[in-house]
Amino acid sequence: MQIQSNSNISVTKDYDVAIIGAGINGAVAAAALSAAGQKVLLIDKGDFASFTSQESSSLIWGGIKYLQSYEFSLVFKLCMARNKLMRSYPNQISEIGFLASIGPTAPFGRLLGTFGTFFYWGIGALGTLMPKSYSAKTAKALEPSLLSGRKAVLYYDAYLPDTDSRFVYDFIRQAKSLGADVANYTELVGAKFQDATWRLELLTSSGDIRVGAKSVINATGPFASQVSDLLEAPTKASLVFSKGVHLILDRKITTNDQVLAFWDEQKRLFYVLPMGDRSMIGTTDTRVDDPHTTLEAEDQDFVLKQINAQLDMEKPITKDQVISFRSGVRPLVVEAGKSGNVADWHQLSRKHIIETNSKKRVISILGGKLTDCLNVGEEVVAEFQKFGIKLSKPKGWFGEAGDQRKAEFLELVASKSKGGFAKEIATGLWRRHNDKAFEIIADQDSLEDIVPGLGITSAELEYIAKTEEVKTREDLLRRRLPIAMARSEKEIARNKKLQKALEDVGL
Repeated sequence: MQIQSNSNISVTKDYDVAIIGAGINGAVAAAALSAAGQKVLLIDKGDFASFTSQESSSLIWGGIKYLQSYEFSLVFKLCMARNKLMRSYPNQISEIGFLASIGPTAPFGRLLGTFGTFFYWGIGALGTLMPKSYSAKTAKALEPSLLSGRKAVLYYDAYLPDTDSRFVYDFIRQAKSLGADVANYTELVGAKFQDATWRLELLTSSGDIRVGAKSVINATGPFASQVSDLLEAPTKASLVFSKGVHLILDRKITTNDQVLAFWDEQKRLFYVLPMGDRSMIGTTDTRVDDPHTTLEAEDQDFVLKQINAQLDMEKPITKDQVISFRSGVRPLVVEAGKSGNVADWHQLSRKHIIETNSKKRVISILGGKLTDCLNVGEEVVAEFQKFGIKLSKPKGWFGEAGDQRKAEFLELVASKSKGGFAKEIATGLWRRHNDKAFEIIADQDSLEDIVPGLGITSAELEYIAKTEEVKTREDLLRRRLPIAMARSEKEIARNKKLQKALEDVGL
């Protein structure tokens, strides 16, 4: 199979806007502006969502922890954003319970915890299921892995059953369908603003490409300052970085499909999160200066120490049970005139700021998180209008197809599937591809799960490799699909059906 190149970039005419950085902020900006009638180019120096946007906890949440710092307006805004995403993506985003075990490191007891969760539910406009409060005996019965004697509260947020990077790609796919040109492994290496037009030099695997653009959006996350320097369009706000690490274990810890929430020895929220038939634990919160991070021995030791201190298991969790990990930074915004050297920098929230340089027609997006992505897209369109450009009202740039199409698809998959995999394959295909899933199974006489437990078929793998700008195995197994997160390298290497499917697509 021929892997796609960067030939879809137009060098014969100017774009209305070039978006640099294809994480969540760049992806939603591309989708929203394409829907508003703009000719968009979206590029990333690596793969799409290959940095910050692939290292999160995969949570869509309203920021319950910000109640402790009295940021009620931020919590309200995030809860409204969460509710909107849940309504718009009922398959890609799942509501899930957070069972919070109240131990000695918790900042409050059961009474205050119960009040806090109900307040959180209320400030979120009752957009989730109602919270509950449990005695120690009931909590232990509900989740046997909890330590005895620990009371608990249950509140609800949402998460992404696949991965954060898969969710990002949905916006990129939508932008493409609306006319945007997209290119991964394409780096901005030169920029000059002349005669009201940006002349951009892009470095690709095939060599240099020069394009024109009327405007530029800097959506490069932790690299925003470097790109601002290149554009000679500095921002007033700045960023500091918090390193977060998650470990993925070789089994599922919880007996129910829920998140376990604790407070670590630093009194920060710490989770056990479901990842298919495996569990993800974390996270850490370490201030760093360099956004390039990896899993260090002390990170792994810290995470394992925290989880073993919070769970009642016959044997402690050890390093040999870790099959993969996530390590990335949170770009935290420091507003203009303020210092990032605050007394308790953990209190810096995941809010975003959008700055506009009207003279050079540059928009910079700083900070943010998955939950707030639709707001970012809408705000970018509003900022774009400040350039005096008449835009159409963006329509159809986010959301899923209706229930009727899903029902038709489920019935079709059931007729093609072998064994007992029909439901898992069908729900996975629909969740990851929506109505494009019909194309994947159109010519298939039968469907078989080639990664038992994940509901992934060779037909889906081939479709993604052909249509989703895949250049490497990691693009496919780590970002378009959750295989490399939910399976160890040894498991992947031993899977003959998966290896055959990869060979068939040239990877």
